[in-house]
Amino acid sequence: MAPFDTYTFSILAFVIDKGSNQSVPIVTFTASQAPNNPNISSVEVETTSNYTYDSETGPATIIVDSRLVHIEATRSWFARALTMCLFLVNWALTVGSIYIVLVIFGRGGIDDAVLLLPVTIILTIPTLRNLYSCPLSFGIFIGKPRAPRSWFRH
Repeated sequence: MAPFDTYTFSILAFVIDKGSNQSVPIVTFTASQAPNNPNISSVEVETTSNYTYDSETGPATIIVDSRLVHIEATRSWFARALTMCLFLVNWALTVGSIYIVLVIFGRGGIDDAVLLLPVTIILTIPTLRNLYSCPLSFGIFIGKPRAPRSWFRH
């Protein structure tokens, strides 16, 4: 659940020389840091795989050297702390605006200047949500898991 979400990927990669149909060994295959700073960790394993292709004489199967890479991406601790602080500020503003409205209706007299405060808070909350690291779409509860927009593209 956001902001404590983890995204995992597994990739199997191999390279074949088109001229000789022989496997070309992969020296290394790892994940690098993304621009908006998630924590990336990867584990790489050498494997062999069967590869079937259509040759001039019919289907042929060869054994190829391949790499299996398991990648995990998580948000940084700073992004998690910032998101939780903004989440708490959002809830404090929401509770505060409800309290102001209840006090106004409880005392009977309505002052126009006091009504401006809840309206300002309502307009401030979506702006605060955009400060989150990989912000969630408006109207989505913060705990609902969703793939971040800018980490990885498929």
